[in-house]
Amino acid sequence: MTSSRDDFPESTKHALAARVNHRCSNPGCGARTSGPQVEPGKALNVGVAAHIASAAPGGPRYDPTMTPQQRADIANGVWLCQTCAKLVDNDEVRFKEVVLREWKAVAEQDALDQEAVQIIDKWVNESYPEEAGIIQELTAQGYDLRWSTANQESERVDLQGWEPVLLDQTEGTKARLKIHDQPVVGGYLILLKKKKL
Repeated sequence: MTSSRDDFPESTKHALAARVNHRCSNPGCGARTSGPQVEPGKALNVGVAAHIASAAPGGPRYDPTMTPQQRADIANGVWLCQTCAKLVDNDEVRFKEVVLREWKAVAEQDALDQEAVQIIDKWVNESYPEEAGIIQELTAQGYDLRWSTANQESERVDLQGWEPVLLDQTEGTKARLKIHDQPVVGGYLILLKKKKL
């Protein structure tokens, strides 16, 4: 039975994900959409190659002037986490085509900007972010902030949409803020941020 949907080929789905470093393109989310499974050698994916203009008649943002090839083309796709993919399809008045195209462009530019940037660790004390005005600045920008232990970092970053706070350094690198976690040998706390919903 032939599908009436103009779906993306697998190669296009992989390219959409890779072009944004497997992160949700919604600037208010940015969740990582891939990571390791417990079983060695396997990975999980919680991302979606979402259509900007619907793949089928009656869907959100459907454009009858597009050809099937245009609907299945990478230019009509945006990489989102499952939650944001559901959100944009359930509220097409709020999430118009122009909004999704802007998300895509910004997410791809962010990924490009990060390609050549070296990230280093900056070891600080717990009061440093507040004394340096970092907490106040990020809170004013709408972020929640949290110190995370080393063993919680990957779950929060890979699955919950948190990301490290990165500071621009004078030599062109970026720095993650970390505190030595004394009870754990080699452990640390890292400052993470996440946009408030």
